[in-house]
Amino acid sequence: MGKRSRRNRSPRQLPAGTGNGTPPPHDQPPHSKPPNGQPAIRERLLLQAIADGELDQHLTALADAIHARHHLLHTVATATALSSLCVGDQVQINTTIKPRYLHGVRGKVIDIDDEYATICVHRPIGRFHSGHIRCPPLALEKISGPSGS
Repeated sequence: MGKRSRRNRSPRQLPAGTGNGTPPPHDQPPHSKPPNGQPAIRERLLLQAIADGELDQHLTALADAIHARHHLLHTVATATALSSLCVGDQVQINTTIKPRYLHGVRGKVIDIDDEYATICVHRPIGRFHSGHIRCPPLALEKISGPSGS
């Protein structure tokens, strides 16, 4: 339980199963908010089965499936971000990129390929002597379009 959920609550206000000695009811998890409750119950049961060691024989397969799903979601997010960029867009490098001295640097998109956008910052910065920086699209925040809008 996080700080916010503990704040301003007396022990008699705590719901069942949150540390006050009473177990949670089996039909409803303590923190589920979906209307039908089914996704939260399934998630809790899966996490409990993993924690209890019931799925130890399948941990490698689960890890591979999770990794593949994570990679797919990252690929989709990258493609979406890349499709929103156009040559001439003014962009700013966000804080997800390294080296850190690039955080907040602004430039103009000069090239887009299948995976990256190249921006021109109009001056050398750090190891980027040409002023051209090839960035993943998720590291860029669009400031304005090519027409200055």
